[in-house]
Amino acid sequence: MDQSRHQESRFSGTDGARLTLLDSACTAGDLDEVELLRLALEQAVAAAGALGGVAHLGGPATGKLQLAALGGLPQSVARPWEALELDGPAAPARAARERRPVWVASRRPDDTPSADGAPEVLAGVGAAGALALPLPGANGPAGTLALLTAEAPDADRLRFLTRLAEVTGEALTKADTPAGGLLPWWTGSGSRLREAMAGVRVATWEWDLVTGELLLDDAALETIAGVAGLYEWDSRVETWMQRVHPDDLAGVLSAIKHAIAAHEVYSVEYRVRALDGRVGWVELRGHTTYAPDGTPLRMTGTGWDTTATRMTEQVVTRVLGHMPDAFLIVDPADWRVLYANSQAQLLGSEPVALVGRAPWEAVAGLEEGELKAHFEEAVRSDRPLTAVVQVGETWQRLRLVVVEPYLVVYVADVTAEVDAERAAAERARRISALTDALAQALTTQDVVDAVAAQILPPFGANGVLVHAMTDDRLRLVGAVGYPPDLLERLRHQDAGALLADRAPRFLSSAAELVHRYPALAGLADADGALTWAMLPLVASGRHVGSCLLAFDRPQPFSNDNGGLLIALSGLVAQALERARLYDSEHNRARQLQQHLLPSLLPELPALSAAARYRPAGDHCEVGGDWYDTIPLSAERVALVIGDVMGHGLREAITMSRLRTAVSTLSTLDHPPEEMLAHLNDIAGELGDDQYVTCLYAVYDPTTGVCTLASAGHPPPAVVPPGGRPYFVDLEVGPPLGTAQMPYRSTQITLPEGSLLVLYTDGLVCLAGSDPGGGLAGLAGVLATAAPGQHGAGARGPGDDAEWLQNLCDTVTQALPRPAGHPSDDAAILAARVHRLPAGDIASWDLPFEPSSAGTARKLIRGQLTAWGLPDLIMPTELIVSELIGNTVRHATGPVGLRLIRGTTLTCEVYDGSQSAPRVRHAALMDESGRGLQLVGAMAHRWGTRYTSSGSKTLWTEQLIP
Repeated sequence: MDQSRHQESRFSGTDGARLTLLDSACTAGDLDEVELLRLALEQAVAAAGALGGVAHLGGPATGKLQLAALGGLPQSVARPWEALELDGPAAPARAARERRPVWVASRRPDDTPSADGAPEVLAGVGAAGALALPLPGANGPAGTLALLTAEAPDADRLRFLTRLAEVTGEALTKADTPAGGLLPWWTGSGSRLREAMAGVRVATWEWDLVTGELLLDDAALETIAGVAGLYEWDSRVETWMQRVHPDDLAGVLSAIKHAIAAHEVYSVEYRVRALDGRVGWVELRGHTTYAPDGTPLRMTGTGWDTTATRMTEQVVTRVLGHMPDAFLIVDPADWRVLYANSQAQLLGSEPVALVGRAPWEAVAGLEEGELKAHFEEAVRSDRPLTAVVQVGETWQRLRLVVVEPYLVVYVADVTAEVDAERAAAERARRISALTDALAQALTTQDVVDAVAAQILPPFGANGVLVHAMTDDRLRLVGAVGYPPDLLERLRHQDAGALLADRAPRFLSSAAELVHRYPALAGLADADGALTWAMLPLVASGRHVGSCLLAFDRPQPFSNDNGGLLIALSGLVAQALERARLYDSEHNRARQLQQHLLPSLLPELPALSAAARYRPAGDHCEVGGDWYDTIPLSAERVALVIGDVMGHGLREAITMSRLRTAVSTLSTLDHPPEEMLAHLNDIAGELGDDQYVTCLYAVYDPTTGVCTLASAGHPPPAVVPPGGRPYFVDLEVGPPLGTAQMPYRSTQITLPEGSLLVLYTDGLVCLAGSDPGGGLAGLAGVLATAAPGQHGAGARGPGDDAEWLQNLCDTVTQALPRPAGHPSDDAAILAARVHRLPAGDIASWDLPFEPSSAGTARKLIRGQLTAWGLPDLIMPTELIVSELIGNTVRHATGPVGLRLIRGTTLTCEVYDGSQSAPRVRHAALMDESGRGLQLVGAMAHRWGTRYTSSGSKTLWTEQLIP
């Protein structure tokens, strides 16, 4: 054997492993001849990559080769080589005769067959040919191995296979003959006969079909004596047939007839009855031999006593019948149920209805495709498989186990488990949905809405009350399903009474509710509920509120539902705490926004105005949009609107500083272009990361002229009486603080009663969208809403305030926040302009000489007398005398005088100089320097404004009594 191992060391890798395996099996000495041949054949087929193979025993000593084993081939293909003459043309015969490996190519269909009818190569498998290898014995070949291959083997394969045949031949000389004799080749290694041989003695029999003689060996005689009680045997087949159980006789005869006629293996198991009434079982397998003309001559076979096996099966059947789970045996060939125990009714069908049919054919509602796919996967994988299928309203777990040649199915009812898993999944889904909803909730109302949407429907609740803790008391912050009058009575609750401890309370009756919470007694009659759940809301270890759920039907409040409600209440508590903090911050932000914008626009003779501010969203911080109307001298009015891009405290501070700057600079009466230049300087000092736009307009009611300038701001809209809206074509300068460039103003004349609308881009969403589309939308809304002003007739300046407020509301509601800019706030300032009546304006040109002061006093006395303002004659004369005197003394001509009667009496003196008057603080003995001090004392306010033509105007305002 050492020499053998040395020879095998020439082969490495898989080839070496195969030879080592075969050598080890032979050395162990526990294989008989057939088992050794089968092992060698398996290794040869695998090594050669062959389609299959056969092994024969015999040689020159017998002159024949007898088929002993198959590998990978069906019986029908191997049958032509069942018995070969040594001098025949078949590949195994040639190898044994010539004592060398032989390769024979497959014959073509038109080749002439050999004389004895035995093919050189087995047909029907598509092989290119057959390689036959002799198995060396002591006195010549002891047998052969033949492989059907797809191609001729190369030299390396041939050398290895030759060595494998040598090892097999050496081992055959030492192997034992199988117990009970050599088994027929057609009893495959997986047959029931081979499995039974380990524990029983196999009987051999031969039946002469011509004479009816039935010959038995010693093992067969023992079997007949033990099972059928035949202690004396007369070799007649009729004697044996008399012992066949009457119920099985017809089947036995039919099986014999079919096997002979179809040239198939005879295999049958049946009952035999002894003379004393005992019943036993035998299993017989046989093969028929035929004459050249096809006449059946004899049947040879084996048999054994299966009584013990059958008795065991009966015991197993009784055990399976009492199993708590269903048990099925299924035939993988057609998925028919071969056996079903009594518990198979779990599948919704009686066991008797299952047997002989596929499960999906016998059970209504069982999906064929799903179950069949599980069956096929289990058979294909050859490992246990578990699947859960629905049968009606139940769920069954199938454990599929392959027990050759059958598929065993264990069935267990797992409806409760599936329901529990689904309940757990539903709980997880609800918690996830509520978590998502609460994560998006900002205000306490958002929290209440999330509870109403995510808790009430799944639990079948019809009402909820949510209270939040405020100063050791519970305050109602939201409710669903209750009338307003009841909510008013429940608005405030004692925290100690409702939250005595942190444990939830599940109340199964109205009496229990009233007993536990007397303050909620009104709920027992008002909401029609039958059960309630009081859930304390605890966050960060302290009470933040309570949540009361009401149900209009009895609730069991199981551990699952109760536990889920408690878990959800924790999420609600955390969200409520966040929402309360947000509400507080949001309220402060709203108050700040309100204080940063004008609380009330003044009523002026020149125009009526209204404004609206629309936050970027319900939950946004303070914004940077602002607006204002500022009274100027001579009843003129400045209208300003601006936009600091962004949201937050920083933007609000910037907006407030700019608005204050506008209000302060307006006292200097700068024209719009100069006002924007000053604001540009201020914005530049605030930092270069701010983007600010502004529109500044000054309306003069004495002429109807409106002067406008824009710093990156959209143009205002004008709606003339009876006309279509249009947008002012003005020159737009750079946004404030971005560049040092001059701003240009534009003048337009507005007819009496015209509507002037200023707005920020959040209203029309110019940024990132089509400007024309946004402006067209605003124009369309104004065209629809503005006609309400027409026909106003002689209404006074303050009569339009309410109408303008409604107009602003209409515009902000009709132009919703665009989807692309949901976080942009908006402001709108709408003004209806008026002209001052000609009778309220008086103006005169005066000569540039000292006597003009007297002339002016005379004109003033006459005009104020005509206006019915005698109390203002003397102070006005003093003011005019001082102003004209200073003009003649310090300025140049021409000189003009104008009186305007409005909310105040305005007195204006203009000249051709731009030198600014300066208030002096005269000493006690000085004779001059007190004139402007006198003007300041007599007037409500006074000032100077300059024109683009190089002149200036000194103006004073006096309150009209």
